[in-house]
Amino acid sequence: RKSPLQVKIDELGQRLAYLSSLAIAIIALLGWLLGRPFLETVTVAVSLAVAAIPEGLPICVTVTLALGVLRMARANAIVKKLPAVESLGCATVIASDKTGTLTQNEMTARSVFTLAYPNTRFGFTGVGYDVGKGELVQATDDTGATFTRPQQVTAENKEFVALSALFHVSSLCNNATVISSVCEAVEGHTGGNKSGQPTELALLVASEKAGVPDPRPLYHRVQEVPFTSDRKRMEVRARPVSGTHPCSALNQAANRQTTPERQQSRWSSSKVTTAPPVSADGSLYFVKGMPEAVLGECGYYCSPTGSAEKLTEDQKVQVLSQSRKMAACGLRVLAMSYGPSLDKLAFAGLMGMEDPPREGVVDSVRQLRQGGVKVVMVTGDSKETALAIARRCGILGSEYDTRDYDSDNEHMLISNATSEADLEDVEFGSSVALSGEEVDAIPPHNLPDSICGVLVFYRVVPRHKLALVRALQHHGDIVAMTGDGVNDATALKGADIGIAMGKGGTDVAKEAADMILADDDFSTITMAVAEGKGIFFNIRNFLAFQLSTSFAALSMASIATAFGMPSPLNAMQILWINIIMDGPPAQSLGVEPVDAKILNAKPRKSDDPIVTRALLFRAVSSAALIVFLTLKVFKNELDDGHVTRRDTTMTFMTFVNCDLFNAYVCRSSERCFYELDFFSNPAFIWAVGGSIIGQFLVVYFPPLQETFQTEALSSNDMFYIIALSSSVLWLDTIRKKFFSNLCNDSFVPSPFAKKDDDNGKGGRRPRRSRSWLNLRGSVDSAMPKKAKSRRVRSRGNPVAV
Repeated sequence: RKSPLQVKIDELGQRLAYLSSLAIAIIALLGWLLGRPFLETVTVAVSLAVAAIPEGLPICVTVTLALGVLRMARANAIVKKLPAVESLGCATVIASDKTGTLTQNEMTARSVFTLAYPNTRFGFTGVGYDVGKGELVQATDDTGATFTRPQQVTAENKEFVALSALFHVSSLCNNATVISSVCEAVEGHTGGNKSGQPTELALLVASEKAGVPDPRPLYHRVQEVPFTSDRKRMEVRARPVSGTHPCSALNQAANRQTTPERQQSRWSSSKVTTAPPVSADGSLYFVKGMPEAVLGECGYYCSPTGSAEKLTEDQKVQVLSQSRKMAACGLRVLAMSYGPSLDKLAFAGLMGMEDPPREGVVDSVRQLRQGGVKVVMVTGDSKETALAIARRCGILGSEYDTRDYDSDNEHMLISNATSEADLEDVEFGSSVALSGEEVDAIPPHNLPDSICGVLVFYRVVPRHKLALVRALQHHGDIVAMTGDGVNDATALKGADIGIAMGKGGTDVAKEAADMILADDDFSTITMAVAEGKGIFFNIRNFLAFQLSTSFAALSMASIATAFGMPSPLNAMQILWINIIMDGPPAQSLGVEPVDAKILNAKPRKSDDPIVTRALLFRAVSSAALIVFLTLKVFKNELDDGHVTRRDTTMTFMTFVNCDLFNAYVCRSSERCFYELDFFSNPAFIWAVGGSIIGQFLVVYFPPLQETFQTEALSSNDMFYIIALSSSVLWLDTIRKKFFSNLCNDSFVPSPFAKKDDDNGKGGRRPRRSRSWLNLRGSVDSAMPKKAKSRRVRSRGNPVAV
């Protein structure tokens, strides 16, 4: 299926073909009426038709898009469909997952909290999955007094009894694998030294740092209920192979009776209460998950001695408050519990893990926001964690904020994660953050307006993503959505640009997406957006060159015919101009390197016209100068009224030289010729070099001289032609220096970047742009408001109906 850009190019080509055909017919008829030979008139008319009709337009667009796909693939962005390349330049909203895209997806346990020692701050040193580079430490004692330096916690410490239960639960309710050396390979393990989800890997590494080796080889797993986005917890039932648990707290839990059950007697209507016997195999349930989900099922907590004590409502409030404080520091918080049954669980503690932002994410987000693209974070984490990470990534706050958040200061995280953290972000986030439950509560017809200023969506499940995509599209945005799971496929398919993760994404998500990030890095999206904008601007530059050549050829023939002059160029020369101008030089303009200023251009609308007033101004003014110079040379050479080979050769060489200079200045619609890097586009150098060699062969190679009716020119003639045709460079300089408002339509700074205030509120203004070729302008600006809301998604771009 053709992209909207390709459809517009086809429409433009048809219009130009109609206009050119009409002009050529008039020229041919006028020439015949003025007494020119019929065969000569028809030959020139046919050659003009071939030269003036831009048959290379669709080819150039397709080749430019394909080369853009190739460049993106080299930068780890694999584009599956050509329309996605164009849509990237139109994107106004990028809805990104947090884990693995904005962050490194390499979790590190940082903070620990247990009700057995609520005033003691526990934490971990070291970064990453290296067990040998870190240890369990405490920053304060049980009275809250702060140590000068964090003290290591070992099995000899009294606090280790309660902490050991927490680490055993985090290891047993776990499917990851960490192998310190090849000699420690686990039976059945076929992967590398680590495998599994980053969160579970961080829990295993934390247990190893605390001196609790992986207890799973000592257990037999009886049952597992995996984590789901709806239940938000994972449950595992396991029994010790030897009959005894390696942790005293777990042994005490195994000896507790389960909750008494009220049963109906078979022979009597009276109800009797019985207590089921203690599990004969000593199996226990181990649960981990979202603090709210786990804590709601707990009736006990692990005491300093390892015994289970009654959990009060005040203690639950304390745990949830502590969870918010840890999350406010940007930590992902998990709660652990254990017990002989799911209705008799004991709360073991909280563990906070850090997933720092990827390197370069802050700069990438800042560039996108300054370019008028709104970046939205979609995550399943808590509100506090989401807001903290959003601020560290630059999604919240000013787009010009250049503060560097230090994520490696581990002692700061240990100290602050369990202290009276500053929760201003949590209150501040009431206007820019929305939960999945709140999204469900908003009626669908009100959702587009309700999420207008929201930048963070937390506690989101995959079904919410599709609702957000549709709401944003209903609001008139072009949406790029990232995803990696099976359930994300519908949202990826529904988005204008679906982006799947190459490393951590499922095959279903990759199949549904339009683009795949091979490195799962958000910075790659920023590069792809810039590439998408650059491709469109390059196509406009190509059009400016193509139209100026067509206009010049038609105008020159029309003026010569109208004034009764002989044809300045013969049919073969006109066809040669069409070959070398529609060919390599024109195609090479489509691969001009992306300018750094392109990213700051505001996102264009998918229905913006290709041929703008500024583009036509450049094309017409260049064509006028080329026609003037060419006819001037032709008139000067035409002394006796008879056309000789020298006359047409001088005219032919002048036209070609002017066109080559014009191709050079069309590389940019903003910078003057002396500001361009001559070697930045090797394809252009090779294309122009090949055209120059071919032109010299046509003029100086005897067999080609007979074909094209040319003759060799002297060096003085060549210097004269070059000096004359170089005036195209000075015309372009005057246009860009003194009439930039008339000829520059490429790098328009975004009006929304500066107005995207600290709260993240902003929007897109409708803008009207019309073409002088009567091409369809901005549909959104012309259609009624009610019709504007009814949008049908045409793969890659929304189309108003």
